[in-house]
Amino acid sequence: MTLANLGGFGYVGIQDTADRFCCEDVYLTHSLDGRTYLPFGQKGGCTAAFMVWGRKGRTVRDLTFRRCTVERSYHHGFSLNLAGASEGGGFADVLYDQCHAVGAGSGLEGKDGVPGVRDWSCSFDVPDAGDIEGLTVRDCQAIDCWQDGFHLDGRWKGHRQIVNDVLFERCVAVDCGRRSGSVPAELYQSGFYVQSATLVDCRTERCRKAGYLCKNQEAGGLVLEGCSDIGSAYGLVIEYGGERAKVAGFVSDGATWRALQMVGNNAEVEVEIRNFAGTGRPVLLGITERLEYVDAPGHAADLARYRGRGYAMQGNRIAIVVDRPQSTVEVHSPSVNGVNMADVTVELSPRSPCSPRRWATR
Repeated sequence: MTLANLGGFGYVGIQDTADRFCCEDVYLTHSLDGRTYLPFGQKGGCTAAFMVWGRKGRTVRDLTFRRCTVERSYHHGFSLNLAGASEGGGFADVLYDQCHAVGAGSGLEGKDGVPGVRDWSCSFDVPDAGDIEGLTVRDCQAIDCWQDGFHLDGRWKGHRQIVNDVLFERCVAVDCGRRSGSVPAELYQSGFYVQSATLVDCRTERCRKAGYLCKNQEAGGLVLEGCSDIGSAYGLVIEYGGERAKVAGFVSDGATWRALQMVGNNAEVEVEIRNFAGTGRPVLLGITERLEYVDAPGHAADLARYRGRGYAMQGNRIAIVVDRPQSTVEVHSPSVNGVNMADVTVELSPRSPCSPRRWATR
């Protein structure tokens, strides 16, 4: 089935549950004045403006969304999810091409009368629950969403998510999580929140947390090529394993807290740091902080527990280029004896007006 050349204003959404669905040149908005959000949650709810529901024991296949746009969606802009289950089904052969989600998330999803506290709205929630095999997101934009721009939920006990062949290419995420502040219970608020995926020539700007928050649960599953961030609090964060992650040509420009924060072994990471705007060192190694817990009052104890853990980092090749002489690398104190600093090099950029020699700033 193909749905094309349609505009919808108000309490309207697109929902699919079948294979071989194509949606092209469709525009939706959950606003009538272009400024405020309609209270869709009081009118039966709307999980996403463009919604695909799977179910346990089945894989929904061959889905295409091309040149579709949503502005001010009540909840997610685009989403894949399982109906009535948190694992055991999935999606395959999915394409999002030249799609845009602007202002996703009303901040009206709450708990006990407090709006926004249980609002997980993302521009692209693909998928929330369920396995994914063969997902391509190309030339898509996520602007001013409540939480993450591009989000793969990940897996834990009772929430299996097997991820294979996932590609984000030339996608852009801007101002993610800035509207939500410290309101939600967990603060994801990043341009990309991914586990096993390949990201090529993607760009993020001014996200409240990280441009790229990567959990890398599968060894060798994370690849970033030619990606960049401008002005987010963190440029690139790799948590949990970071095993055999590959990051080539990453540029962090104007990060306000860390340009790179990671843990991992046998990883190959190249990061260029420009115009670092933080007060500490731009690189922190040996930590899984659970970034979504930072600034979240309800997770203060969880955050302290994670910060108290140390990790080994061995067999890496971490090449850092900076634009000015500075103390660059810090090791998380519980990990001091486990991080091999011989795997880390810091050099001054040839573009710098300073002498282009190696700076051993450990």
